[in-house]
Amino acid sequence: MFNNLHNNNQIHYNDLLSCIRLIRTPNIGPITFSHLLKLYKTPQNAIYALEALTVTSKTYNQIKEIYPIDRAKKEIDDTYKIGAKIITMFEIPYPKMLRNINDFPPIITVLGNHTLLQKDAIAIVGSRYPSINGKNFAYKLSYDISKHGFITVSGLAKGIDKSVHSVISKNFPTIAVMASGINIVYPKENLHLYKDIVHNGGLVLTELPFSSLPKAQLFPQRNRIISGLSLGIVVVEASKKSGSLITANLALSQGREVFAVPGSPLDIRYSGCNNLIKNGAKLVESANDIIDGITFNYNPLQQKLIYSDNITNNNKEENTKKNDIKKFILQQLSTSPTSIEELLNLTSLNINVVLAVLTELEISQKIERLQNNKIALIL
Repeated sequence: MFNNLHNNNQIHYNDLLSCIRLIRTPNIGPITFSHLLKLYKTPQNAIYALEALTVTSKTYNQIKEIYPIDRAKKEIDDTYKIGAKIITMFEIPYPKMLRNINDFPPIITVLGNHTLLQKDAIAIVGSRYPSINGKNFAYKLSYDISKHGFITVSGLAKGIDKSVHSVISKNFPTIAVMASGINIVYPKENLHLYKDIVHNGGLVLTELPFSSLPKAQLFPQRNRIISGLSLGIVVVEASKKSGSLITANLALSQGREVFAVPGSPLDIRYSGCNNLIKNGAKLVESANDIIDGITFNYNPLQQKLIYSDNITNNNKEENTKKNDIKKFILQQLSTSPTSIEELLNLTSLNINVVLAVLTELEISQKIERLQNNKIALIL
């Protein structure tokens, strides 16, 4: 049934319900969703099988109850009432760039011009509390990139993100990726900008359920979508502790180009950017540096072939080393909370491999996921 959905523009209502119910079920994230899809071919088949799995399989014994069908129907109704739309991974409008990351969201909710998802995009991120020069330069980059035909992507936060999205006032479309439900604008000060984006040819996007409130742990999850939608990511102004560096690291793990705007070593707001450049990010003084870097390195067919080879190699590596990775991770953890970022710093493994293993350990109740993107052993 789903094998033919790539030839269709719209998914069947019952199939959409199944997608929502499966991904909204507690302890099922994007990677587990993909694993279940490989095993059972369709979300509906996976739902049918899960009750038996929870009884017979230790791996899935933390999945207690499938997301209720009534709540899934309400999510669809609420979404469409405000003019938004839910797009699944099986539909043509789903962005191909995003589909090529390991932990892509199976469904996304969009409001606005969803045809932007098929266009080449460049992400620009940075501090929530930038300097005036930082904000002005972010806007200039966004404006100049847009003039070259690229779509700019950012996170609808205050600061640099707001400057990036402000090109909508010049009739240049932009994509805002949210860490909340499609109807919850955060921060509230960006409500006017949100409306401008929606009503003037731009797009807002989220993977979260309708009316979901923003939480700290949701922002790193959102960041992978910002980079996943884009050919490359530009960090304009960021300290060494900035969340923008998480986005840059995610972009690297996804095979995207990473650019950074340099700043004075005396200004802590640029310490993260300067460090990125020292470690290989391309230095940016104008939009031309970004355009040249993207167009020189980007070949859609070549990228697809390279990506396919990488997936094959990664799968072989994961299958042969997964148990060793699990043992290593468990040895590093204790009952005291440890951040996932700290864990990643201890290993040179691909971030998506580590996240996949953490998901399996969480489902098998070896670890628990805590607030602020932290994990701990379960004794």
